[in-house]
Amino acid sequence: MPPPAKPSLGHGLRVLSSYFRRSWDYISDQSSNTIKFSYDWKSDLPMYKLNSVEALQDWVVGSDADIGGLSEAFWGLTNDRTALFWGKISTEIPQGAKLDRSGYAGIRSKEKQLTLFHRPRWDTSLYRYLAIRARGDTRQWFVNLQTDSMYPTYLWQHRLYFKNPGEWETIMIPFRDFVLTSQGYVQKRQLAMDRTKIKTVGFSIVRQPGDFSLELDWIKAINTPRTFGDYDVLDKGEYLDQQGNLRRLKEGQDLKDVLGTRVRVWDGPEKSPHREK
Repeated sequence: MPPPAKPSLGHGLRVLSSYFRRSWDYISDQSSNTIKFSYDWKSDLPMYKLNSVEALQDWVVGSDADIGGLSEAFWGLTNDRTALFWGKISTEIPQGAKLDRSGYAGIRSKEKQLTLFHRPRWDTSLYRYLAIRARGDTRQWFVNLQTDSMYPTYLWQHRLYFKNPGEWETIMIPFRDFVLTSQGYVQKRQLAMDRTKIKTVGFSIVRQPGDFSLELDWIKAINTPRTFGDYDVLDKGEYLDQQGNLRRLKEGQDLKDVLGTRVRVWDGPEKSPHREK
């Protein structure tokens, strides 16, 4: 059997060129943002469009089979150019296996590629929701977000249900509703997720024996016309009371009359919010 071929000089130069191109793109983006100092309202931040083999290669598949379990998990592109995660969960523990429990499968995105200066992350701080275009089954799924953290086992999770199994749905989950977990357990001490440094997005299914199927089209961070990150966008004359109910000013009133001297004012998509004192 012939020895494996050594990487060519041309291949090495292409890898190096790609590395410096990513670094230059990062410098350009950061410089542009600094000059513009732009925190304007935006409708969405596209994160993943799963419509090609190349896009699917940026994801990792795992299951309890990796440590001796019997579950099966597969990841592929459909004829409609969407991503399909499917397989079969088994909670059975094989004889002789050193497992306390079994029965899980999941996928997650790979981290963005390294640049000369840092490893890029998703900054979703100016968006209210994680939006997922998907077609699922009757199972209970989890959406998993991982951020930069001292603890590699930390995941922020949210349950994912489908109202109409077998049909396409756009599911919107508020980022602030994700819960901190570690190794499958909700943590008593909940920490706020650093939404400026999201490094992976994933989906998992746990201890539900039988076939499973999850089809994905795209994943985005989004606002609605009424949201700007965690802030609510109101029309002129509207405000939220202390219970979060939408109210309208009476004739002759202004926001300071009902909210006090510190108010948050929104002047429309073309302007950023500012604080009056």
